[in-house]
Amino acid sequence: MESKQTSIMQKEIFEEPVVVKNLIEKHITQEGKIDIELPEKISNIVIVASGSSYNCAALACPLIIEYAQIPCDYEYSSEFVLQKKHFVTSDSLYIFVSQSGETSDTLNALKMIKEEGVKTMCITNAKNSTMWNLCDYKILSDAGEEKSIASTKALTAQIFCSMLVLLKILQNQGEDISGYINTMRRLPSYLERIIMGSENIKHAAQTVSQYENISILGNKNYYPIAKEGALKMKETCYLNVMAYPFGEFMHGHVAVLNQKSIVIAIIDEENASFAQRNLEKIRKNYNPKIICITSVQDVKAGDENIFIKTKRKMKAIFGALLTLQLIACTVANILDKNPDSPKGLTKVVKD
Repeated sequence: MESKQTSIMQKEIFEEPVVVKNLIEKHITQEGKIDIELPEKISNIVIVASGSSYNCAALACPLIIEYAQIPCDYEYSSEFVLQKKHFVTSDSLYIFVSQSGETSDTLNALKMIKEEGVKTMCITNAKNSTMWNLCDYKILSDAGEEKSIASTKALTAQIFCSMLVLLKILQNQGEDISGYINTMRRLPSYLERIIMGSENIKHAAQTVSQYENISILGNKNYYPIAKEGALKMKETCYLNVMAYPFGEFMHGHVAVLNQKSIVIAIIDEENASFAQRNLEKIRKNYNPKIICITSVQDVKAGDENIFIKTKRKMKAIFGALLTLQLIACTVANILDKNPDSPKGLTKVVKD
């Protein structure tokens, strides 16, 4: 993708296929076994995080419920520490997600729950960080040093690690996960194809850069992806971008489209009919510019349509995330913002 200058953020986005490939080689054996440690028995899971890591938690939780059928919840670290009571059993697993392993609110939450004798796990990019050393179980997301303030490759690595946790649980339950393993093994080349064929992403970014009222819509597993896309644009472009589930957007929030607006919609096979019906209503009543990021070949509901070709949900999740990261980075460049060092933000938050 051409740009005025190559930012660190862009370089780190381009490293994501290699990051995922390395995690596959490290944690998935040739025999298709998930090589991570988990408690033998898990009654429920709570995932605690902040910022982009929270969007990882919000994505992982419904996948765990849907596929592993284990009760799972997720919370903002800052809210967790204000909650006086937490649901704990002898087989509860509390997972803490942090790129640095030093995030203040998340560390406080971890220390609080450890006092109740709960099993703890961390997903972090920092081996021997405070969080790493405090947790009973741990996964190194191993994305390498991330210099840009806006997390991209580190978040992708966190999400991949959360899926490894899910697959390990399924494997422990006796499920055949060979299909999922095959999907994971193809993920690096899939991400490479999106990066190499990103001219339509660049064109979409040019369109987005002309708007200040931006809404990103996604259902179920794609709503956290929509939130992450909104966060990336806030961090790097200083735009007030909001994310909503499709259905909820129609309940009052849609009134924001009375201003000059653009809608970015994430569509897959599960929500295609529902999403297209809502987009038809939106176009009829408000006529905003619409960009669709879709894994469904026949969906052309937008003024511009970015096709992330796959029938596999686990691949489409990463494809939508990568696409939004590239859009945010390119819009920042177009608007002459420095995506690597946003004003007022720092990489590591400590007490």
